[in-house]
Amino acid sequence: MTSAASAMPATLTVLPPGSQLPTSANGLSGSGQVLNESNFLQLLTAQLEHQDPLNPMTGDQFAAELAEFSTASGIQDLQTTLTGQEAIGLVGHNVAVSGNTLVLAQGGTATGAFNLSTSANNVVVGITDATGKAVASINLGPMAAGTQTFSWNGTGTNGATLPPGTYSFQVSAVGANGAAVPATTLAVVPVTGVALGGQDGPQLDLGAGLAPVPVTAVQQVF
Repeated sequence: MTSAASAMPATLTVLPPGSQLPTSANGLSGSGQVLNESNFLQLLTAQLEHQDPLNPMTGDQFAAELAEFSTASGIQDLQTTLTGQEAIGLVGHNVAVSGNTLVLAQGGTATGAFNLSTSANNVVVGITDATGKAVASINLGPMAAGTQTFSWNGTGTNGATLPPGTYSFQVSAVGANGAAVPATTLAVVPVTGVALGGQDGPQLDLGAGLAPVPVTAVQQVF
């Protein structure tokens, strides 16, 4: 009878999601490798070939291992689906993303946002048109650290109402000691569509001529 001293155990140890494969597994280096469906089937096949003939895997054990892998795979698919559904839910909403674009609607207002690294004693927002000409200025006064928003009603420095369109803004902030406070500008723009199935996940199509961005680029939803 064939010796079973070096045979693999009849029960396969199921690795948790994201576990590294050993360096000796089919020549894989192990760096960045995870247990995917193909790897699982290879390990399961090897287990069946080398199982102890005196203690073979039962049908229940085999089914249980397949069920465990199927459950883990299903959870990953569900997470991807939910991410897509969440992205679709953003269509029609305004989101804050990196940039300094300010969209003035017809007969309405424009909303902008920025992030202050520390609190500021005074914050001023300067607005320029498409040619780079300064057209308006808003004094927001003291503001706390973190993400802040502001609204502009389209009134220029001369008191006239400016035409709707795309403008740009810059933020100048100073602290208690008169030193400049770093401020990161955020463009508040509408989500016009979603592209699903990309390598980096769902991509959001944005208004105001901005390039599509991944869902992870959204810093605030309005």
